Amino acid sequence: MPKKNIAILVETSLNSGRQIVRGISRFARERNDWSLHYHTGPLGAMAPGSLENWQGDGIIARIANPDLHETVKACQVPVVDVLGNVPGTRYPVVKCDEAAISALVGNHFKERGFRNIAFFGLSDELWSLARRQELAAFCRDSLGTELSVLEVAHQERASKVWANYIDRIQSWIAALPKPVGVMIASDQFGPDVLAACQASGLSVPDQVSLVGVDNDLPFCEICQPQLSSVEPNHELIGYEAARVLDCILERNPEIRQSTEVSPRILHVRPSSDATALEDPALVKALRFIRANACDPISVDDIARASGVSRSVLQRRFRSSLKQTVLESILTVRVNRAKEMLATTSLPLPDLAERCGFRHQEYLGFVFKKRIGCTPGQYRIQHSKPR
Repeated sequence: MPKKNIAILVETSLNSGRQIVRGISRFARERNDWSLHYHTGPLGAMAPGSLENWQGDGIIARIANPDLHETVKACQVPVVDVLGNVPGTRYPVVKCDEAAISALVGNHFKERGFRNIAFFGLSDELWSLARRQELAAFCRDSLGTELSVLEVAHQERASKVWANYIDRIQSWIAALPKPVGVMIASDQFGPDVLAACQASGLSVPDQVSLVGVDNDLPFCEICQPQLSSVEPNHELIGYEAARVLDCILERNPEIRQSTEVSPRILHVRPSSDATALEDPALVKALRFIRANACDPISVDDIARASGVSRSVLQRRFRSSLKQTVLESILTVRVNRAKEMLATTSLPLPDLAERCGFRHQEYLGFVFKKRIGCTPGQYRIQHSKPR
């Protein structure tokens, strides 16, 4: 059986591109009838010139700009785009679910009492603009507030204008109402925003809480404090893009023009592990809940830790957080369950116990009501291939 010759045009200097390539290669290993053509070029990208003499059957590409679009178009073979940054290409697109990513970040800030939310991103990338638009919609719909925004162009990060670039971020950060939660469109800009906070004398996470996207560990871990980040499922994007291309080559008519892949999880690290409330009793209560929710704690335990009576605590939770103390406990437990479902293979009864649920059935009931699927279904959708 002749093999399908597939070219990969994916820039791999960032973790997102490397994970996409990993997903493509996993599909190729499973099929055994794929031959991959991948030539690394500047910044780890496949050099477009390497396609000049290439004779193949299909291309998977991150079409970042019109020039790259013209390059793949000239090959006159089926193409699947794994970025969606150039409108009107007419190629099937497999990409991140930007609305789900922004909702994860928005809910993270909301659960910690933040009403002031801001966004730092790129003005010349559609994926960044989409994340900003979705977060702005979340703020309006869920908080009744307006999103503060700073968007920069790629060239503003050039070494010759670096000082002006950091000064611009610093001025913007300093002018934001505090405390504020800031979503950073990509982890690669996390160190930049953190440097601007430090230059302004602002405390992270107490005054400025930061969350990035991509879970690109070198960027997350070089930040002090370490950067919280959403982990999109880029490996699944690569795998799904390969599956879509294979369907095209096999003349399968059931091809979706656009496929959005849900993010896996938000990794909470010290850069956003804070509570934005003026009421010191609520701050103490929420910190106690985050630290102890997976243990058998009661409302009385939380009231003692916060220094107010049970009735006063319940009243303040309803008026300030629009939820009960029990609902706050369940939120932490469900989030912990989501993380463990995505990152471990623990049996569900053990997982339920470690997350503070009395038994597996109660975890399933709460999980289905809040997340819309069973724990088992969530694990299948979000766990990494092993």
